[in-house]
Amino acid sequence: MRQPPPTGSDQTGPRLAFQSAGLGRVGVRLVDWSQGYSNRIFRGIADFARSGHPMMLVSEQPSGGELPKLHLGKDWEGGGIIVFRPTAEELVAWRKRGIAVVNLSSEHPPGAHPVPQVTMDNHACGRLAADHLRALGLRHFAFWHDPHRVYSRERLAGFQEALHAAGHAPPRILSLPVSTFPKARLAERIGLMAKKALAGLELPCGLFAKDDISAVQAVQALAKLGLRVPEDVAVLGVADDLVFCHGASPPLSSIRFPGRKIGHAAAQLLFRMMNGKISATEPLRIMIPPGGVVPRESTGRIELPDSVCTRALDVIRALAPKGSLSTGEICRRSGASRESLRLRFHVTFGRTVKEMVDQTRVDAICELLRHTDWTLERISEHAGFGGGEELSRFFKRMKGMSPGRWRQGLE
Repeated sequence: MRQPPPTGSDQTGPRLAFQSAGLGRVGVRLVDWSQGYSNRIFRGIADFARSGHPMMLVSEQPSGGELPKLHLGKDWEGGGIIVFRPTAEELVAWRKRGIAVVNLSSEHPPGAHPVPQVTMDNHACGRLAADHLRALGLRHFAFWHDPHRVYSRERLAGFQEALHAAGHAPPRILSLPVSTFPKARLAERIGLMAKKALAGLELPCGLFAKDDISAVQAVQALAKLGLRVPEDVAVLGVADDLVFCHGASPPLSSIRFPGRKIGHAAAQLLFRMMNGKISATEPLRIMIPPGGVVPRESTGRIELPDSVCTRALDVIRALAPKGSLSTGEICRRSGASRESLRLRFHVTFGRTVKEMVDQTRVDAICELLRHTDWTLERISEHAGFGGGEELSRFFKRMKGMSPGRWRQGLE
């Protein structure tokens, strides 16, 4: 494999020599740029390139015809390429020319020589989904699955493992092999299959969809069946794509795709490969933990078999984000004694009333940290804390880190 000349820490001269030889040109070919996680990935790649590493990034991002069209296919020349789902033909061609490749997809072309991969940890994603849906008090679960996709199989495996470990029955698997469907009338066919698959769910149910697009399809099909989201079926997607999540009705809860971290890790790995530190043919896979659940209305109010728990949860979600909430107040508003509510919460949620209140409060704080530039003092006032220090102590107890550090780690 070709290697670039050594570089120093400040890198004007070496960088120019590196790029003039073509070895610093790094192609970046991602999935549809309209999907938010592609931009997150590119941002992570750019972070690495701008931190003193000699990379000249070349991408296929469309310009509406205002820039010359670029195609990073099998004939592309450069020192390395970061690519989503390459073809076997492309991998053969790039390997012959000594071009280092990092694949961002869990999928790999059948029969092709393996190349290093950087992906989200899909098993961890499935476990996270199970934990989130279980915490809603649900006892019935389903998974929207494409058996022909590796990432779908891995997310299902993690989902099943976590449910089994918690003593739940296996989820109902809704198998929709959409990756094998012809493009003509694709949406219509998915809609028909989805209605049939969803019609037999045991309610209330927690549905984990393999990605946000599938979650949107599920929400639309459930509406046609007369089932309510989230009261009858709580729906959770993957990616936290702004358009899909907020364009759905109700807005989707989703597991955050750690695109920026994946992009940074991919660029770092490619740089080491281009410098001969790692073999370009090593069957290496780096898996980045998911970025956590971003809760929205699609996993909001669930109508549980225990109406007292439903009322208590409504009270907690309405009042806990605004300040401290006592068990006595929850009991008064939900019409239950303290001991009755304690036992009902243990059976329904597997946690105490206080634990549910604390989780609701910290989730609300995370939303403010993610979506506003408010100071800790302003957040503490909004959330009913005595000041920034009190909020920080609470947040650190719940999350294991300070609010500032948590905010810095956002994508």
